[in-house]
Formats: sequence, structure tokens, C-alpha cells
Amino acid sequence: MKVLLLIASIASAVTAPPGAPPAVTLVAERFAQTSRGIVAFHFHRLFDVRAGPMSRHEDLVIEGVYDDGTIAKVRIASYTIDGKAASAADQAAVTDAWEHPKPTEAFHPPFDPRYLAAYQYQVTGPQKVAFTSAVADAAHGNGAFTYDANNNVLELTYHPNALPPHANFAEITDRRAEVLPGYWAVTQETHLYKGSYGLFAGQGTIQSTYSNFRRFPDLQSALKDIAVAH
Repeated sequence: MKVLLLIASIASAVTAPPGAPPAVTLVAERFAQTSRGIVAFHFHRLFDVRAGPMSRHEDLVIEGVYDDGTIAKVRIASYTIDGKAASAADQAAVTDAWEHPKPTEAFHPPFDPRYLAAYQYQVTGPQKVAFTSAVADAAHGNGAFTYDANNNVLELTYHPNALPPHANFAEITDRRAEVLPGYWAVTQETHLYKGSYGLFAGQGTIQSTYSNFRRFPDLQSALKDIAVAH
């Protein structure tokens, strides 16, 4: 009964902007329903950028915890920059960016009920919705997402409305899957950036993988779990 009441309350709380296709409401309701719970995960990111003779390579491994789909805590398991251990300051900056993301930088998914009002939508194919936003920051963008017969988002590709320094192009793709019974999350994320640094054309890529999802009855149990190596 409690589960049914929770699902009903989620559905009643989802309000799509005027003119949005009915599919947007259905997808948003499903997203909220399948993001519930305390879930730990393993994250691995490879970052590479090159412009002329200059390059940078980062390898980051994190153990983290979601609380209803929002990051509650992360622990850096390893972090190297150009093959050397990252400094304490670099590690602290990464941790802070994950645990306390700036509202203008952390992407606002166009199928998250909290952010629907910031987007405009159009059906562009079977189980595919394009979206745009006039909000000029990195937390919003223009792109499209696809979803399955049960309204679960499968893939999202977008171009953010604000770019990092030296970039004139960015494309980000998320792939999602059912990682635990009734729980969906991003499993792979890729970034492609193009631009220039001084006289040199440059390109940057990010390849991220989320794996080893584990469900816990409460937040303290999950925090205890990620405090140890996996």
C-alpha cells in the first residue's frame, strides 16, 4: 500500500510545461519511480585533452552513494593526473564538485520532474523526444532522448548551452539501464569537446562508466560500505 501511495504521489506531482507531448509526463513519472532508494555505485572516468604539443590525461575512480537519484556522498578511490597522484587540493575539488554541484553546472535532465519547466519538447520519432532550453548555462542544453515501451529513458544526447574555456563545441551522451530490479541509472557517459588553445586546434574526451550498483536499507549502511575498498 505504501508503495502504491508513493507512486500515486509522484504521478500527481509531475506537471509538464504547456504544449509538451503526453510522453514527457509519462517518462518523467517513470524516471521518478525508478530513481528511488539508497544505492551505492562504482565510477571510473578517463579524461583526455590534446591541443598541439600540449596534453592532459586523468584517471579517476570513485565509490559513491545515490539517495533517490541524487549524490549523497563520494569517496575517491584513486585519482591520477598524467600518471601522477592528484594533489589533496585536486581531490578535494573533485569531491566538492560531486557532493555540492553548482546549480549552473550540474546537468538538469529534461525528464526529471524537477526541471521540466525549463525545457520545450517535440516528438521527433517513435519513442524519441527532442528538447531545447533557453537557459544559458551548462546545466541545460538542446538534444533528444529515447525511451522504451515502459517509458524508461534509454539514451540521452545533448549539447550544453554553456561551454568550458577554449571549447566551441560539446556533445554529451548518457546511456541508461535497469541496474537493479526497479532501479534505473546512467551506466555509460561520453563527452566530446572541440575548440582551440592559442594557435592550436584541440579536442577533449571523457569516457565514464558506472557499475557495481548495490542497494541499501538506509544511508548509514551505504556510507559504511563505500568507506572500504571494493
